[in-house]
Amino acid sequence: MRERAAIDAAARRGPAGMTCVAARSLLHGCVSVEEGTDGWLWPLRFSASQLRALGSVRAWHPGLYRAMARTTAGICLEFVTDASQMSLELAPDDEPPATRAVLDYVPKRSGEPTPSFHDGIAVEVDGGPAELLPLTRQRSTVDFWVQGRQESADGAIQLPGLGRTHQVRVWLPCLRGCQIRALRGNGTLIEPVAARRQLLVLGDSIAQGFVCDDPSRSWPALLARELGLDVVNQGVGGQVFQPGSLFGLKAGVDVDCIVVALGANYRYEPCDARRVMRDVQLYLDELSHLWPDVLCLVADPLWHDEERWLSHPRSCWREVPRLIATQVARHGQMRHVEGSRLIDHRSSLMADGFEHPNAEGSRQIARRLSLVFATQRTDEPSRRRLAATLMKDAPRRCLPLAQMIQRGLATIELAERGCVVARTPDGIQTIWADDAQLGRDALAMVVDAPVAVLLEPRLVRDAGLVAGLTDVAPFHLCSYERTRALTPPRGLEVRPLDESYLPKVLAGYAHPEYTSEAALRALLGEGRILGGFADGALTGFVGEHPCGSIGMLEVFAPFRRRGWARALLCAKINEQLARGWVPWAEVYPDNAASLALVRSLGLRVLPANETCYVSRPR
Repeated sequence: MRERAAIDAAARRGPAGMTCVAARSLLHGCVSVEEGTDGWLWPLRFSASQLRALGSVRAWHPGLYRAMARTTAGICLEFVTDASQMSLELAPDDEPPATRAVLDYVPKRSGEPTPSFHDGIAVEVDGGPAELLPLTRQRSTVDFWVQGRQESADGAIQLPGLGRTHQVRVWLPCLRGCQIRALRGNGTLIEPVAARRQLLVLGDSIAQGFVCDDPSRSWPALLARELGLDVVNQGVGGQVFQPGSLFGLKAGVDVDCIVVALGANYRYEPCDARRVMRDVQLYLDELSHLWPDVLCLVADPLWHDEERWLSHPRSCWREVPRLIATQVARHGQMRHVEGSRLIDHRSSLMADGFEHPNAEGSRQIARRLSLVFATQRTDEPSRRRLAATLMKDAPRRCLPLAQMIQRGLATIELAERGCVVARTPDGIQTIWADDAQLGRDALAMVVDAPVAVLLEPRLVRDAGLVAGLTDVAPFHLCSYERTRALTPPRGLEVRPLDESYLPKVLAGYAHPEYTSEAALRALLGEGRILGGFADGALTGFVGEHPCGSIGMLEVFAPFRRRGWARALLCAKINEQLARGWVPWAEVYPDNAASLALVRSLGLRVLPANETCYVSRPR
């Protein structure tokens, strides 16, 4: 292999028996390389053509983009080694002048130098937490440990080259560029890790890594790890949609999926919506032409605190989300993502308090984008199979979700270990999550219906805070968990109704707001509404909601207190039992008559504090 040959050619025994390899052979996330002198090189995340475009007259701020593009955001060295101590030859570039303009708004933490670097070299060992190493201003070496005393059973440090191997990532700075030359270790092995397919991120300073303080903790790096990909981070501080800036990129990358996160910088300057629309259109057209079959998420700008930093009065920034959504809809492989939902509207998630996410905010963005990819990169049958497996060990309150899956009544929109989201044909979403964080993220990114069913009591507060579903209506989950059919009252005729009974069902249903004429017509056409008859007259009816719950139980006034409610409910339960289903119903706490009826028939009634409807205020 070419990589192996490069290492063999570069490897040698240096001073003190150190194994040495050329750093070039270990690079990931690098698009091109610029040669220096005496073996030094600059790893770059843009092609030479792109660098020219970023510095051209077509750019809004050529000097700014040219400097920001030479930073090494997202580039890392990745290798396997048996060394315990290592040393990387590295020479950091000067910080781009515009970088300090952003960092000066970030509060200084106690004990930090002034001004703070907010950057460094991050070393990950075997996927564990990264150790952040400070940068020096001159050409030097960066020394770090790969293994420590804790790895030896008897407390002695393992001799170099005799211990187990480790997979190491060394992330280069995200806020400045650097030259690198060689990597040395005190073991016998430094082997490159094969390149993965890549997540391509096209963004501005937030994607570049302002101000997460650690190059391994930018949201593109975290998202790529979640997706099992390398990252090519083309975030550029101050950037907007710049047509022509993608030319020359395709040959240097192997793209698996794409995230576009641009548009925030329009708020700082005068801009015309027509020009922005044109630039967005041309940029996305170029992207679609380059990768017509690659899934691309296009996020509009994140939430920001307008009161802390006012936008330019002649900026069209309020229209930018609409302009982006309009252009995304033209491309079948693209999906629009509401940036305001990617991060909670809390200043504590912003390093500067108003716009640039800190490490916690970056983690939230990465998690939520990962969820969007999960809904797009897996097919519905696969999600359904996983959801069915998860329901086997889920709490009893998850019976509605399990039955929706069994009966094929809902589309499974998300199925992850710890969270399932389903949508029924009436548009109502049902969510269960025993992972509170995952559930909160799902409410932000997957739940978009005006009405949802929560099968997880811990999510009620988050439904209001994150999804705006502040109206809460608890209900009792009532289920018939026996296999024996019920014995209905004698002498009362119950049979399926057909579509000819639609006017009577519409007139007799006490809660028409819960359904529609089209839904009732479909239920009647499928024979899923049963009616009672006395001497040929319709006495009442019972049906099912789109989620499969038994409901719509109505008895007309002249026939009440004669056992018709019991007869209708028994018939519906027996009908579902015959199909191999578990009959269930939702009963509100103030409906004492229905609760008494279901209890008399042997249904289990769960407390109303476990399940509820949540909706947006009307």
